[in-house]
Amino acid sequence: MKQIDNKTIHCLGGALVDILMKPIGKYPKPHVRSNVFVEKMNFSPGGGATNCSLTLAKLGADVTLFSKIGSDHHADYLLQEFTEAGVNSAQSIVRTDDHKTSTVFVGVDADGERTFISYHGALSELSLADFDEEHLLSAEMLIYPDFFNIPKFDKLDLLGLLEKAQQQGTLTLLDETWGIMGFDKELLEKTLPYLDFIMPSMDDLQQIYPENNPEDIANHFIKIGARHVVMKLGPEGVMFVGPNRKFLIPPVTNTNDVVDCTGAGDNFNAGFVFALSRNLSLEKSVEFGNMVAGKAIQQIGSSVEREQLQKLIHQSQFFN
Repeated sequence: MKQIDNKTIHCLGGALVDILMKPIGKYPKPHVRSNVFVEKMNFSPGGGATNCSLTLAKLGADVTLFSKIGSDHHADYLLQEFTEAGVNSAQSIVRTDDHKTSTVFVGVDADGERTFISYHGALSELSLADFDEEHLLSAEMLIYPDFFNIPKFDKLDLLGLLEKAQQQGTLTLLDETWGIMGFDKELLEKTLPYLDFIMPSMDDLQQIYPENNPEDIANHFIKIGARHVVMKLGPEGVMFVGPNRKFLIPPVTNTNDVVDCTGAGDNFNAGFVFALSRNLSLEKSVEFGNMVAGKAIQQIGSSVEREQLQKLIHQSQFFN
């Protein structure tokens, strides 16, 4: 793979630990069913920015993760995972003694769909003041995939940071998540003029725009100011909408092969951003994002092995 003109990438957002158990058909109920048993358990890094960074690094990107963790063994585990994957984190991960590292229990049902029980921990106090702003804005691409899940940052810092990033020519990308804030339509629409790419899930957008179809929502985003919309449609694939073009890329994984959807969107983001950082076309970038997400959902947990990702690079023949 050619290494010329590869863009540097900064990921900002959640760093946490996921504890996944599958399959969960029914949850315990006091005095009725006090215990349930599962067949599979997985302990892995989690959070949009973390999942995206780990996959980007394994693909071969120059990626730095900016986040906040505790001073506990979960934090030590995450730092080890970042180092092993090749994620730059030494000068960009902040540790606090005030809260433990954010942790999420993920219950996965037989169809791969998930429910969550979350301890927000260190992420509850993450703000722009935790980081060297000049360092944060020094990359060619800045992705924030945890919108709606870091309230202090979202409400006080996000808009100003995106505006500064665009003013200096940094490519800005954002994804949302069904986070602790719920959904804030007004705040979402305020971010759009500062985004080169917004990459939401239609499942989530239906909660905000219940009467609109994906194309109507995408056109609404473009009208407000977003430059491009990359909308994840689950089993229907991914729809891209820009000012003068639209296309749909179908999924690459059969629904019968889906094991666990944890991290599907984050891995799509990583594949898409990686391809963009290698100056691929928008169509090929979306297609490669689909390929990475398709690999992720065929296993439990969001982490895809480096060997699998490198194989995808060669199979795609996009990077020759």
